[in-house]
Order: sequence, then structure tokens, then C-alpha cells
Amino acid sequence: MNPTSRRPSGIVRPIVGAVVAACCCFLAADAARGASVSDFIDFTLRSGATTLLPGRLYVPPEATSDPSVPRPMIVFLHGAGESGTNNLAQINGNLDNLLAEAKRRGAFLYAPQTNGGWGSSVITGRVMTMVDQALAGHNIDVDRLYATGLSMGGGGTWNLLNRYGTRFAAGIPICGIGPASDFVPARLIDQAIAVFHARNDTVVSHVTSRNVINSILSAAHESLPTYPSARDPNVFSFSATGLDLQYMELATGGHGIWPAVYSAPPVYDWLFAHTLAVPEPSALIRVGVAGLSLVAFLRPRRRRRLPC
Repeated sequence: MNPTSRRPSGIVRPIVGAVVAACCCFLAADAARGASVSDFIDFTLRSGATTLLPGRLYVPPEATSDPSVPRPMIVFLHGAGESGTNNLAQINGNLDNLLAEAKRRGAFLYAPQTNGGWGSSVITGRVMTMVDQALAGHNIDVDRLYATGLSMGGGGTWNLLNRYGTRFAAGIPICGIGPASDFVPARLIDQAIAVFHARNDTVVSHVTSRNVINSILSAAHESLPTYPSARDPNVFSFSATGLDLQYMELATGGHGIWPAVYSAPPVYDWLFAHTLAVPEPSALIRVGVAGLSLVAFLRPRRRRRLPC
């Protein structure tokens, strides 16, 4: 398919500002607060007495006080450090800012837990089983499902978008590992995706995110960006001309950039502006991510509903 036939009337036109610094002290302090398990209900997939996928669901109070209004839901996939079966470890400081924003915006937040990574299609299938259970049990807007994750969960976000992309209005992989072997870049051409990574990440190389982005651009017959060198002190931002694909590469911050990303309200302005159902409004995005000043005009496009 010729990608120009899908090109929206308005495309992403980023204007990159100045970078002050990626404040590692901020990142560490922010992550230390921790989300509370008491904010969530148990939302575990079971087969009889067997636990298939532990998980927890934040149900916004607005869903009870005004159940007639359909509300968005975020699916959050944790990193390797929170792996397990206790259904507790994934509710920690990594989730704190994301939960705070879900509370501010009256959104559902689903946080499953895996003990074997997010690469298996069985695991992601179970995640979607629970997404469907949430849709059946609550007034969740089926057109405003969002996926995000960090590190191992960033790779899991790629897997969700690859396997169930027509179910999600937008996704945010952060410092993600590479997707599973069944990844087909062409499936993500119509996806709204904002990717974050730090150039000095020594746990998951920023090249991993670059490679995934390049594969999507190549599948769409789009030009590849000229990336900065490893020693470049500036933030790099790229937005594909004909796609709703953004990449923001911080010069510093290491592996743990997610508290900063999840604390930036404009990131959510971008995320929640996307829907599968109706044309979306233009938005002026000003992203401040631990010293990152990024000004971008975004006009998210209408997403087409395709069969899975």
C-alpha cells in the first residue's frame, strides 16, 4: 500500500527546543514514592484454582459515580525487575506517576504481572482476555485503549501493538527491549506510537528502539532519520512525515527515564487525544521530560478499524 494514501491532512511537525539536563536525582526520588496496592482491585485471570495471569485494575471513582460515561483504559506492562507471581511487585514506584495521571483523568489502569516476560503470544493473549473482561464488566471506551510499558514491558508494548494493534488507539514504549520474533513492522504503519529512550542507557541500548523504528519506516517506504552520535549532548526528536510515529531520545538519564516520561502531562495530552472512533483534535504539545524541552504540533489522525 502506498503510504501517501493514508497520510492525514495534518501531520506531526516537531520543533525541538533546548535540553537542560536529564536529572537523575529527580528520577530516583520520584520513583521512590510507590503506588499503593490499595488503589487497585484484584484482577487476575484464573482457571479454577490455577492462576494464569496475576493482575490488578484501578477503577476510577468516576466510573462508580457516573457509570454512564465510557472511560479510557491504559494497559501497563512492567519491567523485568517486577516479574513474579505475587501480584504485588508490579505496583511500585515505576507506576506511581502513571497511576496519578489515571486518577486525574478518570481513566482505568490495568497492570498485569508476568513471570516469563511479555514475548509469548500466550501471555499477551491472556492480557487481552483480561482487557475483554474489563470491557465486559465496566463502561470502558473500547476506542480508547492505550498500551505502555518500560524496559521488558516496553518490548511487551511492541508485542501488543504488533499482535493487537487494531485494538489500541495509541502506545508508548519506554526504553523497550526488542519485540518478539513474530514482529511484522508493516502492521504498525497505522499505529500512533511515541517512543522514548536515553542514549546513555547501559541496560537496553537505544539502538534497539532505533532499529524498531527504522523497520516500521522501511515498511512504510519512509525516509530513515539521521541519528546523532553516541556522544551528542542534545535531545533528538523525530516524527515520521506520513506516520503518527514519534521518537524522543534523551542524551542522558540512563535506563530509568520512565518516571520523567510518566510525569509529563503533555505526554498524556498526546496519548488521550487518540481514539479509534472519531477524528481527533489538533494539540499543541510541550513535553518537559527531565530537562527535555520539546515543542511539537500534533494533529493525531483518525485510526481505521481493521479486522484482527
